This record gives sequence, structure tokens and C-alpha cells, in this order.
Amino acid sequence: MNDGSSMFINNLVIDTCYCMEILLMYLIPCVMILIAIRLFTKLPSFIFRKLLHIVAFTAVTLMILAARSWQSATLTSIVIAVVVYPILAFFEQKKWYAHFFVQKTSGEIKKSLLLLFSMFAVLIAVCWGIFDKPEIAAMSIIMWGNGDAAAALIGTPFGRHKVKSRFTDGKKSWEGSCAMLIVSFISGLFILLMTSSIAVMTSFYVSIICAVVGTAVELFTPSEYDTVTVPAAIALVCLIIYP
Repeated sequence: MNDGSSMFINNLVIDTCYCMEILLMYLIPCVMILIAIRLFTKLPSFIFRKLLHIVAFTAVTLMILAARSWQSATLTSIVIAVVVYPILAFFEQKKWYAHFFVQKTSGEIKKSLLLLFSMFAVLIAVCWGIFDKPEIAAMSIIMWGNGDAAAALIGTPFGRHKVKSRFTDGKKSWEGSCAMLIVSFISGLFILLMTSSIAVMTSFYVSIICAVVGTAVELFTPSEYDTVTVPAAIALVCLIIYP
């Protein structure tokens, strides 16, 4: 192995450890607080589940924005999936696991985690590694994560008007979709204003278009697949219209 390759690997290991540190410094205290709230309050299960989602998506977004290279951010996502999957598989055998973490079907949480972090890795590699736009990867992830959580947090208790179409599952509501649209837009606009040099009005237009597309894709995608389809759709549209 030549000196250039050794230096690249050494830097990649160091940068990946840095990304992991950023991720865990945010995740661990937030998850511990949520678990304590879950244990000592009567917090509804769906709220606890979606708050966990918000924490995970926000942590990954911060990690991407703090990362020193796309390779380290991508590798961090892969490492998290590889390490956490067997841990979840172990605890899945415990009786309390499915109830505490609001698991809908057997193996759902570990499969979702594997799919989710694989999607993160792909988004980072494509948006940052190929197109040199790390902000688009961060934007698509946070728009999907916060938007999906808002749809559930509003749609579950207040969703009185179901979206009636043969292309939907009949469970999603207009109230939830409106909540996703608004929160996705705000999340995307915030990321662009904080990380991009494009004009404010351009950021506004890009964010609203991506929010509309993400909300529409989520509405017509079965729940088990929207983890992939929604952030991918947002990233694709953003890559097309991003100046």
C-alpha cells in the first residue's frame, strides 16, 4: 500500500470517528431523555415513536453538515446500521421490546433501521459524492423525517378527513398531509438558508417545490416503502431545480 492510500485510509478513519462522535453526542442524551419520559409518563406510543424518528433524522442531518468528507459521512451511516442491527435483533427477543418501542410487526424496527441508514448512505454518496451538494442530502433527510413525524403527530389525533383514492391506503388524512407539507417546507428552507449561498427567494421556491413533491409521494406510497421513496424523490427534484 503506497503512502497516498495509507494517508487516505487514516484520514477516513479519523473523519469517520469524528462523524460518529457528532452523531452519538446528540443521539445518546436525546434518546435517554425520551426513554425516561416514556417510562415515567403516559406519553402516547405514537408520539414516542415519532419523537425517536425526529431525533434520529436530526442527528444524521447534523452529522452530514459537520462531516469533513462524503466518504466519512457515508461510512458512518453504514457502520451505524451494521452495529445497531444485531443489538436490536438481540433485544427483540425480550417481551418488553415490541411494546416499549412500538413495534408494529415482528422485526419491523431493525429492518427499518437497516433500510433507513442504507438510504442515508446512498443519499450522501449521490448528493455529496457525485454532485458535491451535501446540503441536498441533509435537506432531503430532515424534510422527510420532520415531515413524516408531523403527519403522524397531527394526522393521528386530528385527521378527520381521510384521503379517499384507490392509490392510497385509506389511512392518511388531509390534516396529516398538510402538516407534513408545512413542516417539510420549513425544515428544507432552514437548511438552505443556513448552508447555501443561493438567494432567499430561490431557497423559498426550492423548498416549497420539494415539500409538495415529498408530501405527494408520501401520500401515495405504502408506509413500508416511504422511507426510501420520499427522501429519494425530494433529493432528485432538488438536484434538478437547485441552481
